[in-house]
Amino acid sequence: MKTIMVCTDGSEGARHATEMAVDWAARLGATVRAVYVTDVRLLEGPWLADLSGAIGAQPYAALVPQLTAWQREKASVILDAVRQCCAQRGVACDPVTETGRVIPTLLEQERHADLVVLGQRGEHAAWAWQPLGSCVEGLVRASIRPCLVVTEQWEPTRHALVAFDGSRESRKALERGLPLLQTLGASAEVVTVAVEGHSAPVSEEELREAVRQTAPTGMRVTTRVVRGPDAAVEILLAAEQSNAQLIVMGAYGHTRIRELILGSTTSSVLRRANMPVLLVRG
Repeated sequence: MKTIMVCTDGSEGARHATEMAVDWAARLGATVRAVYVTDVRLLEGPWLADLSGAIGAQPYAALVPQLTAWQREKASVILDAVRQCCAQRGVACDPVTETGRVIPTLLEQERHADLVVLGQRGEHAAWAWQPLGSCVEGLVRASIRPCLVVTEQWEPTRHALVAFDGSRESRKALERGLPLLQTLGASAEVVTVAVEGHSAPVSEEELREAVRQTAPTGMRVTTRVVRGPDAAVEILLAAEQSNAQLIVMGAYGHTRIRELILGSTTSSVLRRANMPVLLVRG
């Protein structure tokens, strides 16, 4: 892994994401690409159009350059903080400032990275009722890169829980997640959830075999089948019981139907997790 992209907006959530991105970069020998996006809607949105009608066209025309300059200064301050965080760990930093629609711009920028890191909640978290920012969920659904969603409570990764259900996505989580965890110096527990009233998606023997085929030589990996009424709840409980600092899962599929399912296990874990979640792409 050569480049870790961290999405920053100056929020508390972004600060935690930056800290974890820098920690991983230091341990992996990677560069941090810090991206700040000025939402073009702040400069061209309906509220500014309403403002132009209220204050007149000439004052409005003078206001837009001032807002642009203010956003530029804000970006500079935020990215300077990321540079300082990187410098403290001896990590190379590549700051990027863009203006555009937030999610499409970040999706364009992620092409230059191997991993995308973002906070669970963003700049307007104090006014939002959802435990997961709308931009965060929109980005992780559309992304083509692995995404690390960082909570306010995070610790250096020493042990991780990997969720496995036999699907293509979860197999990729094993194939790509376990070598990454080994490089980070972390151990892992691979867990399958048998939802009450249904058989486990894979047997204990199949689970152990999947781990045997993918775990790097010498890595400490255990397996477990847990049972309960809700897969997401059991994954979160198992992670807490094993004292994990990270949950690793297969990411959303990119079919239209999968993207419309907001109540999926992946979404539910992201919304409820009190520890970082790494979504691995196929």
